[in-house]
Amino acid sequence: MKRIIVLALAACMVLGAAFGASAAEFKATGYLYTGYDYQSIDAGKKTNDFSQRFRSQIDIVASESLSGTVFFEIDQTWGKQNGKVGGGSGGGLGADGVNIETKRAYMTFMLPSTVVKVRSGIQGLSLPGAVMGSPVLGNDVAGIVASAPVGNVNVTGFFARPYKGTTSKSTTDLFGGILSADLGVVSVSPYFMFANNGKQSPVANGKETQWYGIAVEAAPVENLTLAFDGVYGKSTSLDAGYFLAGKAAYATDFAVPAFVAWYGSGNDSDGEGIMPFAGGDNNLNAAPTTLVGYGAAATSTDATFGSAIGKWGVSLQASEITFIENVTHTVRATYLRGTNDSSKDIESWGDDDSAYEFDFVTVYAAYPNLDFIFDLAYAGTDFDKGTAKDVDNVFKAAVGAKYNF
Repeated sequence: MKRIIVLALAACMVLGAAFGASAAEFKATGYLYTGYDYQSIDAGKKTNDFSQRFRSQIDIVASESLSGTVFFEIDQTWGKQNGKVGGGSGGGLGADGVNIETKRAYMTFMLPSTVVKVRSGIQGLSLPGAVMGSPVLGNDVAGIVASAPVGNVNVTGFFARPYKGTTSKSTTDLFGGILSADLGVVSVSPYFMFANNGKQSPVANGKETQWYGIAVEAAPVENLTLAFDGVYGKSTSLDAGYFLAGKAAYATDFAVPAFVAWYGSGNDSDGEGIMPFAGGDNNLNAAPTTLVGYGAAATSTDATFGSAIGKWGVSLQASEITFIENVTHTVRATYLRGTNDSSKDIESWGDDDSAYEFDFVTVYAAYPNLDFIFDLAYAGTDFDKGTAKDVDNVFKAAVGAKYNF
């Protein structure tokens, strides 16, 4: 009997050791946001929304060499049902909805006996953007990314599949590489990406597409930061397009004033010359203002003026302005103009369309994990009256509370 008890205890110890060795650490991060958003396009077009968003990322860490990540999101516009199924549903009376969105789900591991890190699954993937984000690719996408340090250079290669139809003719595959070199005062990130598009793919109207770009950041003297982005993109049989952006910022004790400028080529009379992007809303990630791209700080209304592609602009900005403890402000005054040959709508501007935009954002850190955000924007426009646009001004006011955990 004693022998059986001893054997049972030994088995329990072995099993306990095995389970202990395979135990993973769970880490949860994310935020919960609720807010109100009002936008007026002249007198007749208004939005008046309360909305909320919950995002949670859970990392399951087995070791420094192996982990898994899942990232969920729940969005609702208050009062909106959306059929109770799908993203954004469940905001109406009763509040029930099947609305959990899978943003990311991937594993990260080191190749044995190497310094190569691999990330495989649905993940966030962005091309470098030193000034205002990438106008080509910055989104969640299914793919494989491998990276490794080589001296002071980090080498990254990736494959992604953003679109898969019923046949190969409606499938898009992305292939690319990024070099990130830290040279001390200057960091340089050249990159390239190719899109292998089926003829029925929504990317670049099914044309093979390629991009070459570089992002540069420099700190030549104390407190001064310079940044530059340059991207060249071309689809087969179409004229190439490009996007250039620059920024100079100087940090002081009370604010960080900056000058920002960009130029995105537009379509000519033949409908060619605008820079292609990787489909979807990837062109909205370059956000120089509140109303251009995904630039709103407190939002349920975004990208009113569409993309920075097909426009140019100059902007005087100041961020991290502080007069009261725990309260910071950002102000921007921007002149922007279209670069397309002809006008289409409030998002696609011709070279006769222009606007002055003024942004004011305030963030009050009420607690270490709770921010109150106030977001104001006003734009006075001068649009070609011969198009479908009939807009003189745009006003946006939003307020929200964000709990970070």
